[in-house]
Amino acid sequence: MKKLVLSTLAVLITLSVWAQSYEEALKIKSGQLKVHYLNQYPLAYENESGELTGIEIDLVMAFAEWMQRTKGIKLSFEFEQYESFAGVYEHVIKANLNELGLASAAITKERQKQVAFSPPYMRNASLLVSNIDVPTVRAYADMPKSFANMTALVMRGTTLEQHLMVVKKQHFEKMRVSYVEHPREIVRQIAQTNNQYYGYVDILTYWAVLKESPANVKIHRAVTIDNQRFGVLLPRGSDWKRAWDEFMEGGFGFAATERYYNILRKHLGYEVIESVTM
Repeated sequence: MKKLVLSTLAVLITLSVWAQSYEEALKIKSGQLKVHYLNQYPLAYENESGELTGIEIDLVMAFAEWMQRTKGIKLSFEFEQYESFAGVYEHVIKANLNELGLASAAITKERQKQVAFSPPYMRNASLLVSNIDVPTVRAYADMPKSFANMTALVMRGTTLEQHLMVVKKQHFEKMRVSYVEHPREIVRQIAQTNNQYYGYVDILTYWAVLKESPANVKIHRAVTIDNQRFGVLLPRGSDWKRAWDEFMEGGFGFAATERYYNILRKHLGYEVIESVTM
């Protein structure tokens, strides 16, 4: 777990007292938020210069700039890095109200019973991936034949694990499942072994791994999941959700701004931008 303290680009931290709640920040015009993030390119990661960057990090910085411009509030951030989705999610469940999580978290009704979400900032497609030599799946009913004697890889605590368990129950009772800690491990293990593994991964993970090194893998498009939306994780009851709602949905919405599109163009290639844009 790695910690890093950052201020907004336009703000030098000179104050010793920071607001914990949004309501208090409106009064004293300053606040500090602790950000728990999953270390994953291109969403939140350190570049070659050791600087924290990525789509989700730039989103938080855009939020801070909006807060200063529209509310007169100077924000400071403390960033804490995690290597698993479960680490981020489980911490936010029990976090203080001035904390948030960035982990490409899909918004679901089940999770909304445990945490709050900002309005969605990105669409997601989850892809079923295998070695290129595996027979192409045209329907879920094809999986027992195409993936016979193979093992499904998935991250624990994710919506993809839930989906995989439903598929196992309804279409592939003999499915074997193995767990990994980080989404990139799924594509890498599939690429490095000969027809031993398959699994679901988010489209940005798939793109990022192939960007680093072309691999002998393919997508089974007939069973792609493309109805997910990512949101910022917030503790239930946090009044910072009110600020995030206004930031994301005010006017035409942040996703309709030039800043939003510039963030995506900065970190993504043409292959995936259309697939993730709100």
